[in-house]
Amino acid sequence: MSPFYTRVNVRRVKHLIPAIALASVAGCSLFQFNVSTPGTRKAEAEAQQRQADEAKRKSEEDRLATEQARKDAEAAQIAEREAADKAALAELERLRAAAAAPAAAPGDALAFALKVKELPRASYRDRVDIPALTAESGDQLARAMQGKPSVELFDALAALPPGPGVDPKVVRACAQVRPMLPADRLADFTGECLSRAGGDERALTWPTAKKDLIAYRRVEADRKAAEDKAQKEAAASAAKAANYVAAGVFAAGRCNFGNCAKDGWNVPTEQGEIQVRCNFGNCLKDGWTATLPGGGRAETRCNFGDCFKDGWDTRFPDGTSASTRCNFNNCAGDGWSTNLPTGDTASTRCNFGKCFADGWQTSLPGGSVSCRCNFGDCLTNGADCS
Repeated sequence: MSPFYTRVNVRRVKHLIPAIALASVAGCSLFQFNVSTPGTRKAEAEAQQRQADEAKRKSEEDRLATEQARKDAEAAQIAEREAADKAALAELERLRAAAAAPAAAPGDALAFALKVKELPRASYRDRVDIPALTAESGDQLARAMQGKPSVELFDALAALPPGPGVDPKVVRACAQVRPMLPADRLADFTGECLSRAGGDERALTWPTAKKDLIAYRRVEADRKAAEDKAQKEAAASAAKAANYVAAGVFAAGRCNFGNCAKDGWNVPTEQGEIQVRCNFGNCLKDGWTATLPGGGRAETRCNFGDCFKDGWDTRFPDGTSASTRCNFNNCAGDGWSTNLPTGDTASTRCNFGKCFADGWQTSLPGGSVSCRCNFGDCLTNGADCS
């Protein structure tokens, strides 16, 4: 290296030293350094705490505002109901005064009676004496009946709740209004008057009361006979439906010897036990026969010799029939549905898609049957159905 080159660089270095020193002093504005010190960390923590405190304050303000809004809404609703109740009470008092006025018209008594009839369902019912107002309304209606009897006034009086303050007035009004009644109302009218008289026939004093009572008893006897007949027919229909289910739905009861598919099942009913037996010891291929209470029989035949693929049909002693079809042609996996003569349907679903391994559930009209395979194999070890 030449001496000249060394001298030149030395001169440059000598000139650069002051500049470097100056840059070192002023360079803090050119280079950024984040230095963490106890002071800076404390400032950061205080700033974070202020932010958390502000968020908490804002959240509390929002909660209080929401709660206040709810309270204001409830107060508004209460005030609205209170105003409505006051208006209704004022209207009740107005109608009451109008009905009690010396020159009251029948319409005034009717309007007051209608209002009194609504009191048990009114929101302000606890603020009024309903029995006293009912008796008072009965007085106004009875007074109106004295002036100008009418069926409308009587109906309003009879519509008031029964009680000692009303019943005697109804009985007295019965004699007044009887000549005005149409024939088709006679039985119900006589029954109402007799009921308000506590069953005392002597309290019915109009001229045709005895004749009306005879007609009333005849109508009541016919009505009771019709009700009894309807009940018996309903019971017979229910029993027939139970027979349909027991005979036409596979394993609709408790399996005999734990094997419905081979030995059939029994179903207890109010009329007696229904006994179902497999034809030739094989319900799934040859169907089954159900012996019904009273001796009738229902015969079930498998379609194409395979009940659990093609379903089965059941014919009952009364000539009706039920039809069962396998869901997706696979009763053993997808269950089956039985259309009963009653129009109802019994639906069976396999547990976990395996009827003969995991059992099945049958939904029947008015109930259900649950079957579980013994030791995981219904065909070999039978099922327990309940």
